[in-house]
Parts: sequence; C-alpha cells; structure tokens
Amino acid sequence: MPRHALADPTTPFAERIRLGWRYPLGGAAIWTIGAITLFESIAFLPITGLKLLVLALGWVALYTYSFECLRHTADGYADPPEAAVNGGDGTSVALILIQLTGNAVAVLAPILFGFPGLAVSLLFALVLPVITMSLAFDGVGAALNPLTWFEAIRRLGGSYAMLFAMVLASSLLQAAAQYALKDHGPTFFGTLGYYLVANYLTVYNFHLMGALIHHKHEALGYQPAAIDIAAAAEPDDDQALLAHVDLIARDDVPGATDILTERLREGLAPASMHTRYRELLRAQGRLPELLVHGQIWIAALVTAGETRRALGVVQDCIGVDATFLPDDTLTCGPLADTAAHGGMTRLALHLAEGYARTWPRDMGAPHYGLLAARMHERLGQHDDAAALARQLLAGHPDHPLRIDVEAFLTSVDAARPVSR
Repeated sequence: MPRHALADPTTPFAERIRLGWRYPLGGAAIWTIGAITLFESIAFLPITGLKLLVLALGWVALYTYSFECLRHTADGYADPPEAAVNGGDGTSVALILIQLTGNAVAVLAPILFGFPGLAVSLLFALVLPVITMSLAFDGVGAALNPLTWFEAIRRLGGSYAMLFAMVLASSLLQAAAQYALKDHGPTFFGTLGYYLVANYLTVYNFHLMGALIHHKHEALGYQPAAIDIAAAAEPDDDQALLAHVDLIARDDVPGATDILTERLREGLAPASMHTRYRELLRAQGRLPELLVHGQIWIAALVTAGETRRALGVVQDCIGVDATFLPDDTLTCGPLADTAAHGGMTRLALHLAEGYARTWPRDMGAPHYGLLAARMHERLGQHDDAAALARQLLAGHPDHPLRIDVEAFLTSVDAARPVSR
C-alpha cells in the first residue's frame, strides 16, 4: 500500500496559501492539467461543433479532478490525488451544475442589471467557495441550504475572508491572462497558454478550499480520513506500553508495576492496562494496593456507565477481602441495583446490606435495606428477610418506603412455613 504525505492541520492557513502555489505543479496534478490543456487544443481543428464539445468535456474533467483535489486535501493529504476516484457520484454532477450557475451569474448579472447585477455577482462569488466546500463535507443538501453557508462562514472566521480574497485574485489573474494571451496573443499558443493558466488556478483554488476544511476540521465537525488511516496504521501507544511492561516484568515485576502506576495516574486508561496492573500487584502479594486500585477503578467504571465490568472488579476485590465494599454511596448503590436486576443475588445482597449498614442515615439506606431483604427472600432466607424488614420499620418509622416495607413483611410472614 503506497504511503501518502500528510499535511499538518495546525499549519496557519496563510502559510497554506503561500505554499499552495506548488500544489498544482506536483504529483499527478501537473500531468492532469497538461493533459486537459492538450485535449482542449483539439478545439482548434476545423470541425463544425467540435470546439464547444471539446471545451465542455475539458471543463467537466477539470472540475471533477479539482473537486477530488479539494476532498483529498480536506482529508489531510499533502499531495494531489492520482485520479478523480469519486467522479461518478452525485456530488460531482451537483458540482458541475453549481459551477455552471456561478459562472453564468458572474457573466450575465452585470450585463442584464448593471450595478445591482454586479453586487449580485459579487455576493454569489462570496458564497460560491463555501457552497463548494459544503458539497464536499456535508453533501448536496447542505450545499443548497443558505443557512449552512453562513454558519460555515461563521465557523471559518477570518480564514474564509483570506480564501475569498485569493479566489477573487485568481479570477482577476485569469481575466488578465485571457486579455494578454487569448485575446491579444498568438491565436493558438496564446489560447493554449490561457487554458494552462486557467486550469492551474482552478486546481489551486480547490486545493485552498480543501486546505481550509482541513485546517478548520474541528470547528466544522469534519473528520479527515487521513487521521483515521494514520491511527490504524500506527501501533496504539498503550498497547506498545503494555508490551514493554510485559518485557520488563520478566526480570523486574516491581519496576513493571511502577511503569503502569505512572500511566494510570495520568487518567483514562484501557481496561487491559488496569487488568495487567492488578495481575502484577497480586503476583507480589500487594493486596492493600489491589483494594485501593479496585476502589478507584470501580468508581471510574460506574461514572462511565460500565457497571457490569465494575461488578466484576467488586467480585475480585471481595475475593481478596470478604468485607470489601465500594467506598461511596454513588458507587455502591447503582452496583447493588445492577446486581439485583442481573440475577447476581448474593453480590446484590452483599452490596445492599453493606450500603444500609455503612450509611444508615443516608436517604438511600431504606431503599437498599429493603433491597437486601428482598435478596434474603430470593435466597430462601425468610427469617433474615423478616428481621431486616422489622429493623427498617424501627429505624425509619416516617420514611416514604414504610408502606412498601410493611407489605414486604406481610408477604414474607405469609410465605414462611408454619412451625409445629
């Protein structure tokens, strides 16, 4: 698979403008520009109707390739694409129609409406780049929505003004080339020179549009493909660190543990790293640290919504210390509920009973006391369930759950076998 040079999105857009003039001269771009220009020279053959057909086909080929340059640059690639690989999709057709409309407005509006028409032409010239850019990263629907244009311009900020200035300057330069080469130069070579300049400037402008998308991709909510490809091609840093830790652990388990300790202190880490850390602690018999890590990881997992995985860590910690309990109500409570709903009756009983015992004055204590009583009942421990329910009634006589506790106690008493 060929490697592609990647552009740096943090490069200032002004710098991309300065360096961008070389883009149409590199890779496949210069050959594409030259081939289209030579194709357009066929228009000089004295064949009726040939000129219009050749120029139309050349114009379509140029804009299709230029649009591919826009996409390629927006995706973070520094070099021009080899070909217009997306040329057959609907956006290319929309691009041609939009560019035709833009050129028609630019030429006809001043002729038909004078000064107001010139203002319309300038306004359309202002939004035409953002329409083209929206077509690349949001599709046809967004490209035709005026609200999208102005929102994108707002997000692009002053960089869009720089882009518009360059597009306007390119238009003036193209007009100057037409005057000097096509209209007042040698008929064949002058016109060919004009086509070459016009084609070069078109690719350059589309490259700048793509460069602006790449530079502002975070503000636009666009994810350049090169970022994903680079991430997939390069080894994950944490995976590489784990491999290094495994290597160190062969001869120096405490040293390997220290490496992981430093990494875990940095913040969010994958589960594989926590698991390996616990294995190393267990291998050294560092059980107090194992329990401390368990508290920290359990809390992080509950915060992240990974209560099932957190319950697994709780069970592991209980295997080290049978009295282990998460050290916060916001952690212990949700885990007790999850265990109860997941059919993990004994674990739910341990957590719920521990909650009610550890935080008896907490507002959630009656709820988890009742949950523990229900788990006793589920295990067939009716006497324990009834005793716990009576403790709840005595300890929380005015709690809103009193009615539920009384109903539970009645059902437990009714279910208990009658002693003879």
